[in-house]
Amino acid sequence: MPNANETARTNTLATLADGPFLPSFLGLAATRVWLQSNLFASYTQSDDGMFSIVNQLFYGLAMIVGGAMALRKPFSKRARMAVAWLGFAIMTFSTVLILAGKETNAVAILATASVCAGIGSALGGGMWTTAYVRLGLRQSVLYGFLSLALGSAGGLALSFLPETLGYTASMFMPALALLCYQRALKADVGAQPAPEPVYDQEPRTTMLFIFGGLAVFGLALGVSRGFPAGEPVPMDAVQRIVHQMGVVIVSLFIIWWFIVKRKRLSFSFLWRIEIMLVAAGMLVLSVLPGHFTGLAIAVVNIADTLMLGVLWVTLQDVARHTTTDVYAVYGFAWASRVLSRDAGRVLVMALGAAGLSSYAVTAVIGIVVFALAASMALLLSDGIPRRRPLFAQDERPVPERPKANTNAATVAAEGAAAKEVGHAGAEKIGGERDAAGNAAETGADANEAGDWLRDAFDLSERETQVALLIAQGRSKAYIAEALFLSENTVRTHAKNVYAKLGVHSKQELIDLAQNR
Repeated sequence: MPNANETARTNTLATLADGPFLPSFLGLAATRVWLQSNLFASYTQSDDGMFSIVNQLFYGLAMIVGGAMALRKPFSKRARMAVAWLGFAIMTFSTVLILAGKETNAVAILATASVCAGIGSALGGGMWTTAYVRLGLRQSVLYGFLSLALGSAGGLALSFLPETLGYTASMFMPALALLCYQRALKADVGAQPAPEPVYDQEPRTTMLFIFGGLAVFGLALGVSRGFPAGEPVPMDAVQRIVHQMGVVIVSLFIIWWFIVKRKRLSFSFLWRIEIMLVAAGMLVLSVLPGHFTGLAIAVVNIADTLMLGVLWVTLQDVARHTTTDVYAVYGFAWASRVLSRDAGRVLVMALGAAGLSSYAVTAVIGIVVFALAASMALLLSDGIPRRRPLFAQDERPVPERPKANTNAATVAAEGAAAKEVGHAGAEKIGGERDAAGNAAETGADANEAGDWLRDAFDLSERETQVALLIAQGRSKAYIAEALFLSENTVRTHAKNVYAKLGVHSKQELIDLAQNR
């Protein structure tokens, strides 16, 4: 007989995998395959030299621009879909340019391809944030690290193909990713706890610690990649297998630890794995140089690739607990990682071009060691952030998804009962009079208005609640009390609602809701 823990694990895995569209979230793996094939030469070497440096620069800059735009005005549903289509188009076009540039050995075409690849990767990867932010923590960890493992396995397979054939195969990845993304947006992810936006009140020093830790760690990764002379390090078949299968093994271990064993997942736990991998790689580089350089770079690349998954699930958790647009959360954090890593790569390339002496080699090792120590000091603490530990389970109860019932009469009766309860709850709010003394909407009208606002303007559940109460003429103090929120949080939700609806006052919102 299975014990309670085994039953709980089985039920958890069944719940996470439930739904016909949930596997579409694994389409993120197609984006990952394209990235490593087009930005890093399929990791047949540590990176693609100047080509990688240029595309990483524009990758980071595109992330900053997108984050700034989202911070100023949250992206609408239509704008997010436009990002996805634009990412697909630019990624596919950049692969065509790469093939043309390599065929003709045209520097101008390759330079254009590098810029396009950087911008396309920002759009193509960034689009997935809006799909994953809908997931609960366990779903996000499962699908995020499964996508990372699948992407590494796929990228490894492409690395053994002839170069032209590998690029041609990768050209289909953006289309596959877009198809999966569209299906993922339609997926029923199940009832999720309604998270409180606790990080809206987080001290600014927290962001300095996190961004600072990401930056210095990214610097260490960039320096390691071009060690010791600044040129890309060739990676043979064994080293490629060590790199990519190492990512697969560590990703599956994290899934086993958190999903199967149901252990607590902490940010410091993930960060220790990252730092240990980079430290091990640098130890081999400094103590056993020469023939072991490729192996050391492979170990460092495990950390670099794994960081995609660590940062992905971390930012998903942050984005779910703040009212800041998800594009802004991901954009600035990802840019911090990418640009600092690029800076480290440029630094070691400059030292190599100047003629790296034994003193300079020692200095490079010292830079990496310092960066690792600094990142440990900044990030190896579960006290950051302060308002809520990362990856803490939301404690609000989630209503269970009703099981399928084959009895039509029972289904109809249950549906009617649920409808009556829903209307009764809506009438409690919607059946009153607003502050101006006008008759407020009935419960049915309130439900209809809420559905329309949510679907037409891509409002979150909380934003929809705030919008409906504003449309009834309620004050921010009343809304805060009714929804158990602070007035500052209500103001933030109201600001986002106004931006998404394109209105500038309470009266315009009321008119929009009444004239829908």
